[in-house]
Amino acid sequence: MKKLFLLAGILFISSLLPAQQSLTSITEVDYYNATRYCGARNIARTKDGNVVVVFEPGSGYTNMDIWYAVYNSVFGSWDVAQLSKSSTNATGVPAVIADGNGHVFAAWKEKATDGKRNAMFSEATFLDQFTHQWSDPVVADTIDNNTGVLAIDVDSYGNPFIIFSIWNDPAIFNANIYVSHSTDGGTTWVTDNLTSVFPTPNKLPLNYLDVNLASGKNGVMYAAWEDKPEPYTTQYEVLFSKYDPQNGWWEEPEIVTPINDGVGIAKYVDGYVPTDNAVSVYQMGPAEYPLAGLSTVVYNETSTSKSLISSFNPYYEFPNSQRDQYLKDVVNFFGVGQSDSVLVVDDDNYHNNDTIVTKVLDEMGVQYRVFDCGNSSGMATAIPSFDNDLSGKKLVVWFTGDDYKDLAFWNVADQDNPELKKYLDQSGAQLFVCGRSWMYDRYGNAPDTLKAGDFAYDYLGISIYAGQSWKDDGFTGVTQLNKVDNTLNVSSVQQITWKNSGTRQGEPSIACDPSGKLHMVYFDANGNHILYKTYENGTWSDSIRVDASDDTVQVMRPNISIDPNYGIYVTWVQETSKNKDGKRIYNVFYATSPDGGATWNDPVQLSNTTYMNDNFYSVKNPTIGKKVQKEIPGVFDGGAEVVWTEASQNSKLGYYLMYARIPYVGTLSAVNDNKIKPYEFSLEQNYPNPFNPSTVIKFTLPKKEFATLKVYDVLGKEVATLVKGKMSAGQHRVNFSAKNLAAGVYIYKLTAGNRMISKKMVLLK
Repeated sequence: MKKLFLLAGILFISSLLPAQQSLTSITEVDYYNATRYCGARNIARTKDGNVVVVFEPGSGYTNMDIWYAVYNSVFGSWDVAQLSKSSTNATGVPAVIADGNGHVFAAWKEKATDGKRNAMFSEATFLDQFTHQWSDPVVADTIDNNTGVLAIDVDSYGNPFIIFSIWNDPAIFNANIYVSHSTDGGTTWVTDNLTSVFPTPNKLPLNYLDVNLASGKNGVMYAAWEDKPEPYTTQYEVLFSKYDPQNGWWEEPEIVTPINDGVGIAKYVDGYVPTDNAVSVYQMGPAEYPLAGLSTVVYNETSTSKSLISSFNPYYEFPNSQRDQYLKDVVNFFGVGQSDSVLVVDDDNYHNNDTIVTKVLDEMGVQYRVFDCGNSSGMATAIPSFDNDLSGKKLVVWFTGDDYKDLAFWNVADQDNPELKKYLDQSGAQLFVCGRSWMYDRYGNAPDTLKAGDFAYDYLGISIYAGQSWKDDGFTGVTQLNKVDNTLNVSSVQQITWKNSGTRQGEPSIACDPSGKLHMVYFDANGNHILYKTYENGTWSDSIRVDASDDTVQVMRPNISIDPNYGIYVTWVQETSKNKDGKRIYNVFYATSPDGGATWNDPVQLSNTTYMNDNFYSVKNPTIGKKVQKEIPGVFDGGAEVVWTEASQNSKLGYYLMYARIPYVGTLSAVNDNKIKPYEFSLEQNYPNPFNPSTVIKFTLPKKEFATLKVYDVLGKEVATLVKGKMSAGQHRVNFSAKNLAAGVYIYKLTAGNRMISKKMVLLK
């Protein structure tokens, strides 16, 4: 039975101008899960101009169910109502899409009374500008699962497709990427397993892999997601699959991003100098590494306790066989038997990677209890007490993860943990600290030198913290850990080589243009950029860069949408400044292409906040409406619509849900190679010029070829190489940072084949 909501009688929140032209708060809600992942588009507009935003408010606003807001163009306000009431008070990651017939489809995950998380579906039909009706929510999958991140789209015939990853324990639920679709309006569903063959059947490296869908022509659908396809690559990659209704199945996935193994995570491994009574177990190497010899595992004994401090996270750095063996060796080293009691402290926030420890304890038959310090993206809220949790334990395993802040390892006053001290003062106490974060206090700071009287010095045996910091210091990173020759026999793993430290390429977002050509944007950690590429007739193009930020500036979470005239819209989050504590403040940016990706306009900053809340958030995960609409006279000026969460000290709950419109940019009526002007060999004047210290250089190549772009001083000395390699045909954008150069005139020169162009630019300081 369908539910009917009369919008004229529902709560009005008059925070948006009728024309929807400006940045405006939709409503005041705590909105953590509404757009946590880039695939979850949560704004959509129908062909008649009705716009819907779905979201999951935080517990301070409702009972964490799915809510929605509809814009009322007559009254110039947003009407807010509840879409789904969960019996378990546990929902998340809502997404919404509009078809071509005025309907809106919503999907979200919802925990059932049996503990399983299902993919849910509901359809809204607009009767007029005042009334609409939602169908009763139904379960939209046919498998026994624990739905995680999801996204929704409709094929060219209006049939809904929902893609989702599996959340939580793969020992109970087959951890794969799945797609459910319905051909009867959502009554019955078919669920397909996309990763049953490749890349890692029944195994996902993370519980929250980004997933995305795009609709092609004649019922064709495309799926993209982030995965780690071992043993083909040891990094996170973008995977891709195609569904053809003529065949009725999804193709075997393929890797579509370049492989950049061997760098990345390894930059952020910490090292220490032990106190006189403590010993090294593993040290950073090889010998030529600038910080070689610093310990990454320290063992220390006091008159009452034994402690082993492992300053790396086996979840990332170990191959599976060595990862489990190392942990088994540690348990055996501490003499833990099946009748002993172990406490596992889950202190890695919402990541829940402590399962790598509990899995080993299960295999060894060891009794244990897990203490969860808090399952959120903010400060840990619970700290184990000596009397109730720590006392009498044969071993305490404290898993800190790698967030570098928000830890319960330090007490709520951000001081040494008195409960943990009390445990270590108890005769026979044993502590194993696992993860990268433990040295960092609750707010992300770490000392350089320790002294007697400090917790880390007295109990953990560390006198100097002098290794890598959690920020990139420019070193390539540790390639291996070498076992120190001692008699402890803590582990049988003699050398640990970084197997899982490749550069990440992920957070994919995809959309098809009117011709059926697929367009993709994704994040590439190899240079820290937002990249764009296309897929047509079975072939992927070379990628080009969309952002124009310095390599040291953080960017993340791209989304892409395309209008009916081949205009492309890409949004992302980008660092714009730092607060007084050095924490990054982010804002929303976008870039557009008027002609299907042939040329690109300069990036534009969409939001403009300088505020960061206590959880170190400024803006959170913008999403862009999947189907971009043309102008609807009297209702909508046309263009792409974006929503995001923005922290605000003026909000009762700390956040505003923000809305903005990107103006319509499409210029083509069709893509026809005979009508498109061929690319020319050209080099544009840098902008800005003069500049300090960064500027953008654009150039165009008529065909795919080897090219170089170099910078010289006025004496002809080469000072920088910006491009060197094969480049695709079309327009390219390069950011040049001259922060290490003196002020003056410089020449930049583009060379390809037998052609060369040079221009002057001026650096002012």
